Amino acid sequence: MKKHLLPDEGRFYKANLHCHTTVSDGAFTPAEIKEQFMARGYSIVAYTDHEVMVPHPELADEDFLPITSYEIAINEGKWTPFCKTYHLNIYSPEISRSVSRTFAKTSVWGDALSHVTDEMIAASTHPRKYTKEFVQWIIDTATEEGCLVSYNHPVWSLQSKEDYTGLRGFFGVEWINNGCARGGLCDTVRPIEDLLAEGERMCYPLGGDDCHGQNDCFGAWVCVKATSLDYTEVFEALRRGDFYSSAGPEIKELYIEDGAVHVKTSEVAAIRFITDHRYTQTVASSDGLPVTEATFSLDTFFANAKLAPEGHNVWFRIDVTDACGKYARTRAYFTDEIEE
Repeated sequence: MKKHLLPDEGRFYKANLHCHTTVSDGAFTPAEIKEQFMARGYSIVAYTDHEVMVPHPELADEDFLPITSYEIAINEGKWTPFCKTYHLNIYSPEISRSVSRTFAKTSVWGDALSHVTDEMIAASTHPRKYTKEFVQWIIDTATEEGCLVSYNHPVWSLQSKEDYTGLRGFFGVEWINNGCARGGLCDTVRPIEDLLAEGERMCYPLGGDDCHGQNDCFGAWVCVKATSLDYTEVFEALRRGDFYSSAGPEIKELYIEDGAVHVKTSEVAAIRFITDHRYTQTVASSDGLPVTEATFSLDTFFANAKLAPEGHNVWFRIDVTDACGKYARTRAYFTDEIEE
């Protein structure tokens, strides 16, 4: 019997989960963003303008879904090129929401100031503090409100392991932020793996643009598997991890059958079975011929899992690499999810 790790039903919708517009410091209006991304095959954009959650339900139609969200910054001190910072995206479960207790009027700057409302101010409860305790309060409060919280571009933020270990509840972490990468500050999967090692179950790998203008668009995305562009359906698909992220390759199918993981992709250079321990499997191109599918036995993976320390989360994910060296990545799948 097949066990689908990416859902069998529905279709993949291409999404950018990190985007700025003229509401804050972006070059394009929300409507212009919709037009440009739809022209590139996107169906979903999360509008994550700085410090103000401004919904855009007027942009929704049968072919396009705007996700209501915003990006907050928690800075170590006065802003300089050397200032460490947490940047978090907070995604609303409701298309028309604009109020959250995570809002802080003292953190709003630039054009976003014109979008501050009395309701936003009334909901605010705490000034921003650069401490893990305060960041955890943000995550917990947003989660109580039904939101999802992502941890953005740790490398650009000048953060190290000590800044994020111990934090709980991230929906996802950016392993590639196109805008930051084009500026030479490339993120990695290391923070995701560190947090999973501490016992986290989500921390899904996210790819996005963090786009502000034409030069930082269309470089990384997620492909969400959902039955429709209904807001709640897409939001819950994100919460479940029914997606993969990519800077190029496609993952078309991912399932378990007869004790093995089966992967089908676009034409790529390699498909890899990556685990949390010293065990990998790879199917790679040979004689210049691309790879489009791979089968990985789970026998050794399950045998190794029996040797894991008590309480250790044993997992695997699939990494796909194309001929240009660009990646696609799935989330981690744990032993208790995949045992037949």
